[in-house]
Amino acid sequence: MSTAANPPPVQLLEAGPDDADRIDLLVAAFHRHEGVNVAAQARRASIEALLAMPAQGRILLVQHRDVEIVGYAVLAFGFSLEFGGRDAFLDELFIADDYRGQGIGSAALTAVCAWARQEGLCALHLEVERNNMAAKALYLKSGFEDRSHYNLMSLHIENVRKPTQT
Repeated sequence: MSTAANPPPVQLLEAGPDDADRIDLLVAAFHRHEGVNVAAQARRASIEALLAMPAQGRILLVQHRDVEIVGYAVLAFGFSLEFGGRDAFLDELFIADDYRGQGIGSAALTAVCAWARQEGLCALHLEVERNNMAAKALYLKSGFEDRSHYNLMSLHIENVRKPTQT
């Protein structure tokens, strides 16, 4: 396990359309890990849509030791009056199984936060499963605050890109 004084070398690379295949494999692994059930075609369409609309958000690839892509982060941009400007939702942060427990996730999160500052974002938000104590500890250690007095609520709206059934 690495220490804070010697974090593992991690760098973020902004993904582009040529990275869609690699991202799709990583997202599929994350969804399996989390038990998220999304059809492969819908997953790929979402990846390609985000890559085509950088004003909406970014997919950042986590590169370890300038060699391997070991994970990714997805940020979706928004605007918050409460936080005073442009913000982002850290929709997904994933490090492949073989690279967990080495401090890479912590280093990746630190890099994502630095990237957000550099981009002029005022806040980052994320959701974490209530029982995922390791992730909660990581986020708290990184400066995220528990806002459990709020409930994250979602309304799944039919994908507007799908043709309507008549």
